[in-house]
Amino acid sequence: MRAKLEKIELSHPTIFATQPLKLLMQRGLKVEGGDRLGKTIIFARSQKHAQFIVDRFDANYPHYKGKFAQVIHSDIAYAESLIDDFPIAAKQPSIAVSVDMLDTGVDVPEVVNLVFFKPVYSQVKFNQMIGRGTRLCPNLFGVDEHKTEFLVFDLCGNFDFFEQTIPETNQKPPETLTTRLVNTRLELAQLLHQQKNSDPEQTELRSSLLNDLHQHVATMERENFLVRRHLQHVEEFSKRERWEQLNEADTEIISQSLSSLPNGLPTEDRLAKEFDLLCFKLQLSILKRTNDFVRLRDQVRDLLSQLEAKREIPMVKDQLSLIEEVQAEAWWTDVMPWMIDYVRLHLRDLIKFIDRQEQRIVYTNFEDQMGEVQEVDVPNKQTGFSPYQYRKKVEAYIRANENHVAIAKLKRNAPLTESDLESLEIMLFSSPEVGSREQFEKVFGENLRLKLFIRKLVGLDRNAAKQAFAQYLGSSTFSANQIRFIETIIDYLTQNGVMDPGQLYESPFTEAHPDGLDGMFRDAAADQIVAILRSFNETVEAEFGTAS
Repeated sequence: MRAKLEKIELSHPTIFATQPLKLLMQRGLKVEGGDRLGKTIIFARSQKHAQFIVDRFDANYPHYKGKFAQVIHSDIAYAESLIDDFPIAAKQPSIAVSVDMLDTGVDVPEVVNLVFFKPVYSQVKFNQMIGRGTRLCPNLFGVDEHKTEFLVFDLCGNFDFFEQTIPETNQKPPETLTTRLVNTRLELAQLLHQQKNSDPEQTELRSSLLNDLHQHVATMERENFLVRRHLQHVEEFSKRERWEQLNEADTEIISQSLSSLPNGLPTEDRLAKEFDLLCFKLQLSILKRTNDFVRLRDQVRDLLSQLEAKREIPMVKDQLSLIEEVQAEAWWTDVMPWMIDYVRLHLRDLIKFIDRQEQRIVYTNFEDQMGEVQEVDVPNKQTGFSPYQYRKKVEAYIRANENHVAIAKLKRNAPLTESDLESLEIMLFSSPEVGSREQFEKVFGENLRLKLFIRKLVGLDRNAAKQAFAQYLGSSTFSANQIRFIETIIDYLTQNGVMDPGQLYESPFTEAHPDGLDGMFRDAAADQIVAILRSFNETVEAEFGTAS
């Protein structure tokens, strides 16, 4: 049967069309970007048909224990309970095989797949069924990666029947996190083997990688229809000793055919697996001496910095000495892959404790792009110096010294004398946190406006901002909305130190009026507000070394 996969984007979610159930299974029926399950609705033709679909799913995925996919129709005693549970992301079923009960009136933002396993002859009803996938869902594919599309698998020619003009495409299933982990482990194990290093730690690391790869294949369900096509290779690589004799042809078979197949291993925390992948990439960078070492290393250190803030959690407290040690620059000098793996194994299960907005680094998946080819000398030693960590250390030092006379004046918007500027230089460049002026300029740039930089770090004293607007507010009568608009400006200055007047025409200022400043105030009043803002900026925009 020729089927279509239609892809519908959300602003409105998009639609696509291909080989349906095979592709649906290859997509994993699970959103591998966030910490929630993506939901699937299958519209079946009859109760017998719906039960057949679920029976085939359970036969191919027995480890889901008959809960992941369930039938929902009117003759089931607990149908209403299933309908109530289906919109709840953490509850089963994740696949609802419906007979006329989920066609309309059910809002499930997590729905990412709709499967039309029956013909629909009503245009109105067809559009209502499509509507089950159009609900927006924030953070479904990861932190700040919102639901932007869903897929419709049309097995019964409904799009042709209604002469829909949505473009058809054959979409390649995205590579899952598990697939990426298998392929990265495989590459790392082969690199360690090629180096022929007799170091026992490296040997143990390779053996551990091969054990994990072996388990990926050995736990595959032989009766699964995806696995059956590769059964010969599955049986071959289910023998542990076979992994000790991999050649180039073997690695191609594993990466192209076996890495994407479902296994029977217990489900692990998504963030732990993302941390695994980050560490494996870092190990590869060390072995291959690539230029992404610093970026990957800084991602690990930044994660551990966020984890350190959760020291009140007993599991984190137990590993605190390791967390602090790995953040130090000295730990990274001549770092070895087995050292990274020690960190991975001890800290992978703690990443889930990091605040959600700080988890963005774990989800980051950069794609290298070829730029202009240049010949560079790659150092023989891995350096521990991190511009990123240096920047964080300097910024923390300045915030910790906001009571220094010069910094306090900048915070209060008071003018600085030549003496203030000299004492500021001494405070900065005589401290071990900042180091030499040369190192500071190398990281922050030679043309940095130091006063502006510091003001942005420490913010503006709230009383100073309020006093600047007090005379303006007392000169006339303002509405409650206008006063709140001014208070929003004061909040912004308190947090950020300076403000570009152009931001008065952007969010959050356009929430009070779509035209921002001009919509809230007359021309003269608006000009006065801009003048006050510029007065704050002018005290810090002069070049360093010029008293203001």
